Amino acid sequence: MLAPDLTLAAALRDSKSTDDRFRYQAAENLARALLFELRQPGPRWRAAAEHPQGEAVLEALRGLLSAHEPAVLRGAAAVGLSMLGEAAVLELTTPWLRSADGGDAGKDDEDAAYLRESAIMAAARLHRAATEADTAPELRHRIEALVEDALRAEPPDLRYQAAQALVELGGSRAEAPLARALREEEHPAVREGMVEALSLLDPPGPAACEVLEELLRGPEGVEGIGFEAAMTLAAARRSSARSRLLAALAVRHQRDRALEALAALGRTAPAPTTEQVEVVVRLGERLWLPGVTRVRAAYALARMVPAGDGDNPGVLRLLRLRWHPRPAVREAVRDAFTNLEQLAARESGG
Repeated sequence: MLAPDLTLAAALRDSKSTDDRFRYQAAENLARALLFELRQPGPRWRAAAEHPQGEAVLEALRGLLSAHEPAVLRGAAAVGLSMLGEAAVLELTTPWLRSADGGDAGKDDEDAAYLRESAIMAAARLHRAATEADTAPELRHRIEALVEDALRAEPPDLRYQAAQALVELGGSRAEAPLARALREEEHPAVREGMVEALSLLDPPGPAACEVLEELLRGPEGVEGIGFEAAMTLAAARRSSARSRLLAALAVRHQRDRALEALAALGRTAPAPTTEQVEVVVRLGERLWLPGVTRVRAAYALARMVPAGDGDNPGVLRLLRLRWHPRPAVREAVRDAFTNLEQLAARESGG
């Protein structure tokens, strides 16, 4: 559990400062400091009732929620109240979602966007607090409906934040509404956020995989969002990701992640073709590649070639890399062999 930036005493002191910077630090740290003293990671339902200074913390956070405070303080205070499992925060922040600017008619700006995002974050953390305490089912249902409505809201930033929050709230239950929303979404950044949200499902189910495969087949498949879709499909052991991952080996900042995903896919049916294996073979032959990347290429190759092949080129390359001068590379080789042994034992029922 990470310590807050301020002690509880310091946060309470700074909440009364006339300097916005100090009050913001207080808003960010009041809940964290209280939970730290309780030795609880949070969010925690009605946590303030468990601490002697809990009421003082709530009073300070409510004060920082005043409409006269800057938006950045109001948003941070709302998230703080939600971390302490205070249900009243939902009523206080819901108007931020319904109004274009969080309550001051006539404009929509960065402050309004920040308040909208803070309202969704606060709702998600309040839901988690109530869920872990196994209490307030009606409140949880209200929050779930609120977040699903936000997924269809007009402001793109709100739809983006709602996609992330929906997974936090519902886990696998978020899959169907997220898949539907991604099919209907047109805003590029929001689409990327929805793909990222689908990647948080553990594991992504059929509905998620189908919409991601549709994305791969379209013009976005060759773009960055297509790579992220392929990574998620690989996590779900969908061989439909393989071609896109192989294409990513030509992109330096995507290469290592793509190799790890190819290793995870291994020989998932349909098994990789000779031509697909050859792409990884050629990559591993580049001596100027970083040593750890060469280990990842060898490990992916070992997973893509039949395990019973005595001349498995990936295994042979790993054996040669055992003598690499860099300790980090030798350690990566040891990890690769450990993983191969564990996978072999699992597949043989051992």
